[in-house]
Amino acid sequence: MADEPKEIQCIDWHRCFAFLEILRSFRMAIHPVKLFLCLVGLAASFGAGVLVDQISGIGQTDVHVAGMNSLEYRLASLGLMASESRTSFYDNVHFIAAKSLWGNWAMAQMSGRSVGESLAFVASPLYAAKDCVELAIAYWRQAPWFALVTTVLMLIIWGLIGGAVTRITAVRFAREEGVPMKKALGFAVSKWPSTATCMLIPFGVLVLMAIGVGALAGLPLMIPYGGEIVEGVFFFLALIVGVLLALIFIGGTFSLGLQWPTIAVEGSDSFDAISRSISYISSRPWRYLFYTGFSAAYGCLTFVFVKFVTYLTLAITHKTINIFSFGKLEMMWPAPSLDNLCPRLTENLPYGEPVAQYFYAFWVWILLGLMAAFLVSFFFTSQTVIYFLLRKIVDATDIEEVYMEESDEEPLPLGQQPAETAKGGAEAPGAGPAAAPPAT
Repeated sequence: MADEPKEIQCIDWHRCFAFLEILRSFRMAIHPVKLFLCLVGLAASFGAGVLVDQISGIGQTDVHVAGMNSLEYRLASLGLMASESRTSFYDNVHFIAAKSLWGNWAMAQMSGRSVGESLAFVASPLYAAKDCVELAIAYWRQAPWFALVTTVLMLIIWGLIGGAVTRITAVRFAREEGVPMKKALGFAVSKWPSTATCMLIPFGVLVLMAIGVGALAGLPLMIPYGGEIVEGVFFFLALIVGVLLALIFIGGTFSLGLQWPTIAVEGSDSFDAISRSISYISSRPWRYLFYTGFSAAYGCLTFVFVKFVTYLTLAITHKTINIFSFGKLEMMWPAPSLDNLCPRLTENLPYGEPVAQYFYAFWVWILLGLMAAFLVSFFFTSQTVIYFLLRKIVDATDIEEVYMEESDEEPLPLGQQPAETAKGGAEAPGAGPAAAPPAT
């Protein structure tokens, strides 16, 4: 008798298409603990940069991204006039936030906007990341001491925040278990030397090798007459080392997002994080690029939703309170618009309104800061998911396997002890013969 045809009841799409696991990043990224940690990290980073900028000799810089119109730059950042003495760190960060995340340049209206401006609205996180990289390069070129001090402070801050956020994501994704913020921060503190230095090691090796090669290759040129010939004959050795340095730079750059997830998942150190992340990327480069591109597109779309929810929150709150205050709220907190969600301060207000408007602005900035914190949380979350997927492909390791500390393994209740320990001493290893039952 022929076998009856089997009917497929359902399809496990996540098993067939592993990259769909990245779609879980949004739900995990909006976790309140993660948003709070990322908000604290952003506030600490911003405050550290502002404080260092006030130090004479290190701060007091006048740096902005090359190619930006100076007048437009100053007018866009808090309405500064072109006659201001310098562009501070505060102005730079505020300009990037206003330009790329929720400002006039990024918001696409239904009419009067080009396709490029609409694309900039959807891809605003990518434009903001590009502006931050360009600003960091500008600081390293024009104010290296300021860049060095702030980089060290950023690594200290994000070594803790990134380690805690990726740890929460790793346990949640692998075992569907929550990690309290105290335990996550404790894990981040224990792994802080690794999380703070793993990003620097590849580039430190790159700098040291470049200095050594430059010194050795430059010494023959100091020999009169024949030094140039010797340099030309053995110049191919410098090119070979240059290829190696280029590969180190590429591997170190692309592996930055996977290093903290490696430490959170494996509980290892910085050297293991660097070797694993570079090994996974080099083994499956196209798959890694596809996962990263898919997560970037998904993150941009979800950020549009987050911005829309933020705007509705501010607009509904303002409209409701302003109606019952008979328009008094409008003087202290102007109504937010689709073009600009940032609070605007008003001068020449009577009574206690000048002080009250600062409180309104503070809470609005907290909400906008949570909106920006979502981007950081989504980055850490999606990179942790990508690490799990790459590890499963390259090492054939189950996703459920994740490093757990001894304190995380809670003992079983007495009623659920293993059978070997629940039985009598006759079955215990090394126990003597069982005593005979009493005669009746």
